[in-house]
Amino acid sequence: MTITARDDQPASDPTAAPALPAAPRPDTALPPPNRAEKLLLPATFITSLGNGIQLVASAVLVFTTGQSALAVGWLFIAVSIPPALLSLWFGTVADRFDRRTLCLVADLASAAAALVLPLWMLAGGEPGLVAYGTAFALSLLAALFMPASNALIKERVHPSRVARFSAHYEMALQLGTLLAASIGGFLIHFVGTTPLFVFNGATFIASAVVMWALRRAPREAAAVESADEPEAASGAPLLRLGFLYAVCQVMTMVSNTTLIVLVYEGFGRGAGVYGFVDALAGLGFCTAAAFYPRVSARFGQFRTAAFGGFACALFSFVFPIHLAALLICIPPAAFLIGLSRVGMRSLLLAAVPERRAGRMFGAINAVGLGLSAGMTVVVAWVADTTHIRFGFYVLGAVCALAFAVTAISLRGKVAEMVSAR
Repeated sequence: MTITARDDQPASDPTAAPALPAAPRPDTALPPPNRAEKLLLPATFITSLGNGIQLVASAVLVFTTGQSALAVGWLFIAVSIPPALLSLWFGTVADRFDRRTLCLVADLASAAAALVLPLWMLAGGEPGLVAYGTAFALSLLAALFMPASNALIKERVHPSRVARFSAHYEMALQLGTLLAASIGGFLIHFVGTTPLFVFNGATFIASAVVMWALRRAPREAAAVESADEPEAASGAPLLRLGFLYAVCQVMTMVSNTTLIVLVYEGFGRGAGVYGFVDALAGLGFCTAAAFYPRVSARFGQFRTAAFGGFACALFSFVFPIHLAALLICIPPAAFLIGLSRVGMRSLLLAAVPERRAGRMFGAINAVGLGLSAGMTVVVAWVADTTHIRFGFYVLGAVCALAFAVTAISLRGKVAEMVSAR
């Protein structure tokens, strides 16, 4: 199915503040999902599951051998460096070459890289540096996969289905990551880390099979689309929307680090409890994806996204109080950040031209991971020098302030998008 340019936009008032293009109302009759939409979701889930299992198993491995929050922090820094430095360039590559092929290559290379660490451990080698190196290599390949797969959404999914697909995509992405932590936590408790690294390689092969089944896009139709597509939604505040989406990424990534330390060190529990915490978070994300169309139809996409991110940041002040508080508050916090991520993604996809989608998501990924790396160092240093609860306080305060200030600055520029079309 091809994507046609929108030519029904109302004439804009030159004296009014520019507004973002609107996503269609969730209650509008939608065309059925096409082949690409059906296949992109399982590919996203499988790849996210593989990356998450590798990262969780590596984090537990380096923490149990290094006994330091900073050791886990350095692992997440190693994972953040390639995307932070190369995502923008990889996004440009995704806009110049066939995106499906790039995803396929990234999956196959990731499968090979994932098997290095378990083979090294079975041979009796020390896992420390190899764990960091494997995580670095997989992160490098994920930096290519991320903008290419996101640009495939703009390229292959019908514009009227973008908001609904974004909800499903976010569910697949986050459910893969969070189920990886949940499954990984339980399996580490019973069988150790080595089998998980082998399973990780298998997930990448499965994702490659799905990408192969996606088939190439018709080149002639793509060329016509590119010529007919508007230059850009010139009034769209893409930079600030992208920054808010990056802040969501910061909260998700840094929380993964701090939750490991909080469960192991702050509450004195093990991998089983950590896996249960992430299972509850996965439930919150899934609920957010399911209810996003209704919530955004009632309150508007931007209001839903902005409130969700700000409110989720405030939960960082509650998590360290007690294990019971963590278990009770994780589902609603995940629900709120899920609403925020889906809303921001839908707004960005509605605004960016298809031929520049790879560069935009590459830039957002670079900023998000760069900020995550810096925040991880700060939070880990605060946790090691004081207590893990103060690390959560720092994370919550910074993210809440960033969301509040940026969202307020966008109030006059983001119109009521459900009524703009």
